[in-house]
Amino acid sequence: MKKRNSLMIFVGIGVIIALIWWAGVEETLKLVMEAKLEYFLLALLMQILATLAWAFRWRIFLKRAEVRVRVRDIIIATMVGIFANNLTPGARAGGEPARMYVITKKSNSGYGQVFATIMADRILDVIPVLIFTLLAFKYALSLKVKLLLSVLSISTVVLLLIVVVSLLISLNESLAFKVLNKIAGLIKRVFPEKFAGVEGTLEEKLKKSIMDFRKTFLELSKDPVVLGKTLFYSLALWVFMLLRTYFVFESIGYHLEIQKILMVQMAGIALGMISILPGGVGITEAVNSALYLSLRIDKSLAVTATVLDRFISFWLPTIIGGGLSVYLGAKLSKGRV
Repeated sequence: MKKRNSLMIFVGIGVIIALIWWAGVEETLKLVMEAKLEYFLLALLMQILATLAWAFRWRIFLKRAEVRVRVRDIIIATMVGIFANNLTPGARAGGEPARMYVITKKSNSGYGQVFATIMADRILDVIPVLIFTLLAFKYALSLKVKLLLSVLSISTVVLLLIVVVSLLISLNESLAFKVLNKIAGLIKRVFPEKFAGVEGTLEEKLKKSIMDFRKTFLELSKDPVVLGKTLFYSLALWVFMLLRTYFVFESIGYHLEIQKILMVQMAGIALGMISILPGGVGITEAVNSALYLSLRIDKSLAVTATVLDRFISFWLPTIIGGGLSVYLGAKLSKGRV
């Protein structure tokens, strides 16, 4: 991890501590200590199911692209990708190189094939997000919450930009090569010992894989069965994420309607993507707390629920993904994939 990223994470943690102090340390600790364990475990289960839904969605793309890899390895690659995403500021694109590298090594498939499945996976994920964002916009209009309406507008614009950029990368050969070359640079920084002295060979492989990438991507985008199945998993993933937050609020004794959770989650997406802090640490907690406050929720409840929700959705997956990254790095350095 770069020193700058480490410093920024500490800054984010400082923001979280300041947020808890502002909400009231005693009130926050009391809510945490008195949290109902059964609801907290249900929230944890929803996070696990959301992660599995993501892995199984990606598995459909991999299978269609004839990338033969075990389900266990797909789940591991997904967790490693989450870890890399959570250490990347802004749009959190660090997980794509990590996922591509792990699956390429585990399946002996080409970079182009695997990268095409990742791009298709990322583009498709925007569809349910846009649907849920429009629903959230509708609810925000009925409540006339200006802050939520403003942030939801930003989210919609950012998501549309992501779709446009992703499609450009997928359909433009020169741009696709630049992106793959950039990804190769990121991978080399993660596993430098594996690429010492082979930069030229790697570049040749990347150039060769561009045609595979375009062919695979176009095949995936034209298969209605694949798109239907993956869309189902995408919708399930976001439903699980909404239920996770719902159960977090239930655990601290506050019933919050699912449509209000939808508004806050969708509104927070864009700000998390443009955050300069890795994984939006601190910024996401502050923004989500502010959005809950705009719904007239007590500050101690808003902050406690946000911190608990982020513990389940951010910190736990980051720790698990980090452990798997170290494990895989050790195996790969010994030449055992």
